[in-house]
Amino acid sequence: MKFLKIFLVSLFLISLFSCGSDDDICISGEATPRMKLKFKTKATGKIKTMDSLFVNVDYGNGPVPVIAAKTKTDSVFIPLRVDDVPFTKIYVGISKAAVTSEVKINYTTKSQYVSPACGIKKIYENVNAVLEVPNPVVEVEQNQTQITDESKTHFFLLF
Repeated sequence: MKFLKIFLVSLFLISLFSCGSDDDICISGEATPRMKLKFKTKATGKIKTMDSLFVNVDYGNGPVPVIAAKTKTDSVFIPLRVDDVPFTKIYVGISKAAVTSEVKINYTTKSQYVSPACGIKKIYENVNAVLEVPNPVVEVEQNQTQITDESKTHFFLLF
């Protein structure tokens, strides 16, 4: 009798937790994509690995540190604004004390429904960059005009 109760309770619990659909968890990269930046040397045009990199982003309340890498890196992902402002300002430097280059990323956004679990993601179109303060970054090279996923490099920062 005790075995039958345990079996029925276990069967009930298993059936209760197995009723969820595959759409309950948002894990397959359907979220709003981040902007991918890589680095080049201005003189040679070759890909550069940065020894240290510091990136601050202004999301509307002043610059916030996003990247503080003191290790070698060849690319970074920067989250852009998800409100209705048509630009994001990023500040780039090679030391924590001197985050001085200012790059303004302009775009138009479009919302796209993903699923009940993931909700809505932003797609960035007509993306372009304007280098407003050029030190230590001397130029910005555009590679993509849309940010729909994180697989491609969107901009190259030239040092």
